[in-house]
This record gives sequence, C-alpha cells and structure tokens, in this order.
Amino acid sequence: MNKVLDLIKRFIEVIGNAFSLAMLFIMAAVTYEVISRYVFNAPTNWVWLINKQVFGFYVMVAGSYALIKNSHINIEMLYDRFPSAVKLAVRGFTILAAFCFLGSLLWKSTVMGIDAWQSGETAHGVLKLPLYPLKMFIPIGTALFILGCIAVYTRRNG
Repeated sequence: MNKVLDLIKRFIEVIGNAFSLAMLFIMAAVTYEVISRYVFNAPTNWVWLINKQVFGFYVMVAGSYALIKNSHINIEMLYDRFPSAVKLAVRGFTILAAFCFLGSLLWKSTVMGIDAWQSGETAHGVLKLPLYPLKMFIPIGTALFILGCIAVYTRRNG
C-alpha cells in the first residue's frame, strides 16, 4: 500500500514541477503586455485571455502539489493544543469535508467539461481561444487532488 501512496505522491510532484513552469510563461506574458501597453502604447488583446487559461491549469495542479508537500495553511497554535482524540476528529472532519467538496467538484466539472468539449466551446471576443481543454482539465486536476488526499490522509493515519 505504501508503494501505491508513494507513487501517487511522486506522480503529483512530477506534474506539479512541470506545471510550475507555467508561472514563467505567465510572468513573461504579463511583462510583454506591460511593456507593449505602457512603453509602446500598443496593448495586446490576447495576453490576459491566455494567462487566465494557463493560470487555470496551474491552479488545478497547485492544490494537490501543496497538499503532498504539507504546504497548506495550518492553525497550529490551536490544533497543537488539542488532545489526540480531538485531533483525530478534526482530521476526520477535514477529510470528510474535502471529499464532499472535491467529489461535488469532480461530478459537476466533469459534466461541464464534457458539455464544453461536445460543443467546442470557445472564448468570446477577438481571440476565439478554445475553452474546452481547460474545462476538461478541471476534473482531471480535481481527481489528482482526491488522489493526493487519499495518499496524505492514509499515510498520516496508517
């Protein structure tokens, strides 16, 4: 079982490291937009739309990456004072809440993604960028987060 949990964590880590490069693209695109707009008085009509798409992919991976790295915010000054039984109850409630939220997100985003894919949904405006790849990635990123929850929660309580 530990090998499977380690494999899930490693998979999330590899994907997280790869998607972290998206931040470099976003920074370069914003820099280009700022220079175009304020130095050459020639704003673009595509940078913000593409940045929103790239950031959407980035966010869907960042949550599970932060989870496996234990980087989410903890209120330790309260939590550390709890007795072991209360800590166990808090962890149980947390994982239950996470699975309820993530399960709902997985279900609804899958429906939304399939609808967008079937209709070939594109963005409005000058740049008709396809939206369905991002909308299809939301359930994939959510499933990755659920796997991360399973790996982390099972490891901590196993």
